[in-house]
Amino acid sequence: MENSVNEKNIERFSGYADLYNAVRPIPPPIITKAVLLYLKNNPDVVVDLGSGTGLSALIWKDIAKTVIGIEPNDDMLSEAEKTITAVNISFQKGLSNDTALSSESADVVAVSQAFHWFPIDSTLEEVYRILKHDGILAIFDCDWLPAVDWRVEEAFDKIRIKADKICESEEKHAIRNDKSSYVNRINTFGKFRFAKEVVCHNVEKCNHEKIIGIALSQGGIQDALKLDKAFQNDVDEFCDLVKSNLNSEFEIIFSYRLRLAIK
Repeated sequence: MENSVNEKNIERFSGYADLYNAVRPIPPPIITKAVLLYLKNNPDVVVDLGSGTGLSALIWKDIAKTVIGIEPNDDMLSEAEKTITAVNISFQKGLSNDTALSSESADVVAVSQAFHWFPIDSTLEEVYRILKHDGILAIFDCDWLPAVDWRVEEAFDKIRIKADKICESEEKHAIRNDKSSYVNRINTFGKFRFAKEVVCHNVEKCNHEKIIGIALSQGGIQDALKLDKAFQNDVDEFCDLVKSNLNSEFEIIFSYRLRLAIK
């Protein structure tokens, strides 16, 4: 069983919380609607694991009585506490496999753009412990980049692959889980009664600054910029390509993959 947390997975989110908060997409309403189809009632308590700067906690503000964000990275936690002022949302430092929350206290445990950084087995144990009977685990991610332009997306894939190679050259580096394995891992865990994947999409307005920011908000790219100064040239070329191939304002399509599991 995977129990230990890779500290590099936490450290990779340090130093750019303001950029992350400014450009990352807020999950669309279809996410909460899908969860409520299975939950049947509005939740009293939602726990947002790996809550980052709080964008994913915000979507529950008008739905849940109480939203608790659990975040291990100090920079992300500080940004969330600074920018999220809703009275029913709070944040605390913790790990996905060690939340310090009471057993059977949550109606929903939500994980947005974070499950691939968690130790899966011990996290599922913790999620199962804190969920109420009939509670729901909701894991959701969007695809990077969003659908926007094939040349931009191809260029992004190239710099992301190069960034990963730079980061993996370190003896100790962040390790991500395979997102396509989530439902299988939940079923193998063996305690949840039902699990499935739901695919949905959201159309958003965008501009040069935001699409570049979305690309640069990737932890691997931020780490690569710290490790290899020459990588800045690759980033600059990507930025130039965005500006030369896209209008100043345009629409993008974010594709979301939502995995649901019922306790």
